[in-house]
Amino acid sequence: MTRRVLASQLALVMLLLTFAASEGQETKTKNPIVRYGLTLKYRKTGQDEFIKDQKRSVECWQEQETENAIYISDNANLSVVSKGLFKGGDGKGPLSQHGLDILVRKADSKDKNPRFGVECFLDENNNNLIYVCETGSISVVPSKFATTTKGKPKGYTRLHGMDLRVRKAGDKDWDKATTKTYGIDVFEDYNNSCYIYLSETGSMGVVPSQLTNKSSGEKTKPDWQYGLDLKTRNSTEKEIGKDTKAWGIEVFKDAANGCLVYVVENGNIAVVPSKVAKGIDGKSKDPKLERGFALGVRNLTEDTFSEKTKRFGVEVYLDENNGNTIYISENGAIAVVAAKDE
Repeated sequence: MTRRVLASQLALVMLLLTFAASEGQETKTKNPIVRYGLTLKYRKTGQDEFIKDQKRSVECWQEQETENAIYISDNANLSVVSKGLFKGGDGKGPLSQHGLDILVRKADSKDKNPRFGVECFLDENNNNLIYVCETGSISVVPSKFATTTKGKPKGYTRLHGMDLRVRKAGDKDWDKATTKTYGIDVFEDYNNSCYIYLSETGSMGVVPSQLTNKSSGEKTKPDWQYGLDLKTRNSTEKEIGKDTKAWGIEVFKDAANGCLVYVVENGNIAVVPSKVAKGIDGKSKDPKLERGFALGVRNLTEDTFSEKTKRFGVEVYLDENNGNTIYISENGAIAVVAAKDE
């Protein structure tokens, strides 16, 4: 279902507050523009039918600086489509394509492996594919690389997996007790040949096969590239300060297919397809804060934005190691746009 995007002038002012310039920001950020909202149904693992109250709200905002499209869910999960691959919409709703029930290995083999329900929708505003996990994690495949599900829905196959370690923000020592390890598995969706990266936390990144090398299987281990610490303001913080939340992030090259995998200390992930991924060359560089803003997401009962609509802080950083653009929300959800589209 598509939700209307009407809003009063006051509501838009309240919902589009941009953060004050800080840490090297030279100009004031322009307000993103809301394009449309969607309501996405989902099934939990083991459910064959959709349940009435199991739905996620997702808004599509478009930046004025870059014209990139930011999809953000009602729990601050993110997916971003670059301007060269994004098309606007005219208020159409999502069309269910198929659902998958996926088992993921945990890094700790003694723990029970979790299962997650994952849905795939066709965004009829622009023919993008939108994947949504029961956890609220979302990932968008641009229409240029999207294939609709034809006939009876098919299943998936596991291609390979990896265990990725990530340090807490501020930690330089890998051996600290705060260092976490997350199991991440890679699957091929037989319905459209997309590759699904799924973390044991239920965070997800989906990349199109057209931009991704074929998997070589379990023969190779991921190659650590560098680590980052990124700060994120909440929706009411105007400036980044000493008490602003920081997230530790590690970047790995998936040696099985060449994709870059960004993993946050809470287990959230983002994936850059191998054919547009650039590895590090030389000594790692610090990220540059480009801009930040608070984005509103209407709940399931809101047709219009208001001053009561929930907002989430989102920061945008330039990864100077490869030119990628990193989007990270106040909840530690992450999305990455490659320096080049294809």
